Amino acid sequence: MVKIAHSSHVQFSQTLNDVPLGVGMLSIEAVKGELLGYTDIILGRVPSPITSPYLGLMECATAYYARAKEIEAAIHEKERTGEILRSSDWSRFRTGMLRSFIESMKLCAQSGSRRLTQEQLLHDLRLDAGEVD
Repeated sequence: MVKIAHSSHVQFSQTLNDVPLGVGMLSIEAVKGELLGYTDIILGRVPSPITSPYLGLMECATAYYARAKEIEAAIHEKERTGEILRSSDWSRFRTGMLRSFIESMKLCAQSGSRRLTQEQLLHDLRLDAGEVD
């Protein structure tokens, strides 16, 4: 029989992602504001929605990266269907600020992953030294 961990032992909820994210693309200014809000969280200007000291950066950056790629895909689809022109403000936004944001979040997610790996290594060293149970 498989024993299921009690919910108090599970770090995250039952959803795949607890990071609040925007939906849709109302206007460039709205999306720009959304991304700037995410940047404020990543840069520590405002509190993170993830309280884990080990997973916060990686979880947030990964969620923000996924949201930015969702926006990018929507712009590509609108370009494909001719709803927006490749010379439009949306296309310039995609190749400018959005592209920079995506690259930034990718690097932050990688950094968060390295932090998690480092913490695991330190924990294992403490465990080997008998400092933790």
